Amino acid sequence: MTITRFAPSPTGTPESVHLGFVIRALWSYAWAKKNNGKFILRIEDTDQVRSRKDTETAIIDILSDFGIKYDELFRQSDRIARYQEVARKLAEIGAAYYDFDSEKRTKEEIKSSYSHAIKKEDNEEVAEEFMKLKEKPQARKFADKFKSENNWQEYLKLCDEKIKNGESFVIRPMIPYSGKVSWEDVILKKKVEFDFKEIQDLVLLKSDGFPTYHLAVVVDDSDMQVTDVMRGFEWLSTTPIHLFLYDSLNLTRPNFWHFPVIMDPRTGKKFSKRDLEGMFGVMPWLKSGYLKEALLNYLMLLGWAPKAIKNEAGVDVYPEIFNLEEFVKQFDVDGIQKANPTFDQKKIDWFQGVYIRKLTIEELKSEIKNYVTKFEPENIDLFTPSVSQNRDIKIFDEKLKLLQERTTLLQDFVEELKLFETNPDYTKLNLKEIKGLENKDKAWFEKYLQIIEKDILDFSLSKEDWVAKVKKVAEENGDKAQDIFMLLRVILWGKQFSPPFPETMWLIGEEKCKERVKQFKMLPL
Repeated sequence: MTITRFAPSPTGTPESVHLGFVIRALWSYAWAKKNNGKFILRIEDTDQVRSRKDTETAIIDILSDFGIKYDELFRQSDRIARYQEVARKLAEIGAAYYDFDSEKRTKEEIKSSYSHAIKKEDNEEVAEEFMKLKEKPQARKFADKFKSENNWQEYLKLCDEKIKNGESFVIRPMIPYSGKVSWEDVILKKKVEFDFKEIQDLVLLKSDGFPTYHLAVVVDDSDMQVTDVMRGFEWLSTTPIHLFLYDSLNLTRPNFWHFPVIMDPRTGKKFSKRDLEGMFGVMPWLKSGYLKEALLNYLMLLGWAPKAIKNEAGVDVYPEIFNLEEFVKQFDVDGIQKANPTFDQKKIDWFQGVYIRKLTIEELKSEIKNYVTKFEPENIDLFTPSVSQNRDIKIFDEKLKLLQERTTLLQDFVEELKLFETNPDYTKLNLKEIKGLENKDKAWFEKYLQIIEKDILDFSLSKEDWVAKVKKVAEENGDKAQDIFMLLRVILWGKQFSPPFPETMWLIGEEKCKERVKQFKMLPL
């Protein structure tokens, strides 16, 4: 059976869940389900200082929101005794050793385990420290002596005595001094090889009895019978130490998939995890009002492409619109790109537009209400019918139909629904920057404000007759009709761009339109 897992660490704030989380969970889920297998969610919460329950809840909620359902849930904090058992076994068989003088190294080592390809010219101080850490600890030399003398039981006996005396220790792997370790990477489609001499004896079991990532991930993946380990390319250099543990314990190796990393279009480099309030965090997209389905569809194609299908004309086309079920059926290894994909804001906006236009009015209403409930509860009264505010169900639906033609984000729907009822904020307007109005003088504005108030705010006309009337007014005054339409948008909507006229004007209502003209007349023109 194919078994995959998604294993996030619940450190940082709930807002720290990023797009990379979703992609890795998505692809792991898809591969398991495509092969009628099992998808596991494993919370890696052994960092007792930084792990947070609210962040764990956020991770579970976001997976649920995107429809990525796990078959089993594990927490590493429930399995501490198991990690300790395996660490002791590694020491017993001579694949690991005890270090009783580790505290001054541990913090730096943990940092270095996440530092890849450090160049001296980039950061000389860090590079030198990194090189020092590649030197074996003194405890390794002590262990080597007993191993070379074929006296490992005596070594274990001495360590047991130190432990009984209350001495603090960590357990490290005895990485060979020579030789190589290799594996066939599923995505890279080639043999990846490392020299053992390049691999550090990084801590497996910390002095507090908790495992590091390197020990826990191997024990968990083996115990849970994970067949495919799918993770980001940045973890490639940690694979050798994991393979050493698999082989030392005589465990079956899983298949390793190392995904390309997502590139930030603003920097040309991989996304920084510090950018969680910007393009990389999941929450900013949801708070802005992107539909989960649109965001997920875009993420499906960020680093993966489906096979071409022939259209009616026999031409190869590449489908782009997928729901989760369809993606599971289509997902394959060959479609995964080796090159690092760059995040494309315009593309996700295109997906958002497609999904918004597909919604029925009832579906759109539900999406907006759910958005308001979660992110803008102060605006929930928008959904309370009120005759006095022209907000009965039929008129409310007409507003949504009008907005759906051009509005993309749920956040903007809320703002524009409010604009039907609340007069615009004209203080942000700069008439000199609005095409068609930039060269108009005060006399022109005063003339047309009177004409609009007297003749154009005519709610008895059909759309065709109203448009004809505006054009006639423009012709009689030697002006362009489009300039008058622009003035109407600015007065009645407060912006250069608006939903179509005169439909917008009718839905605002005659009383409110006249009120807005009077308010606009008070501005210094």
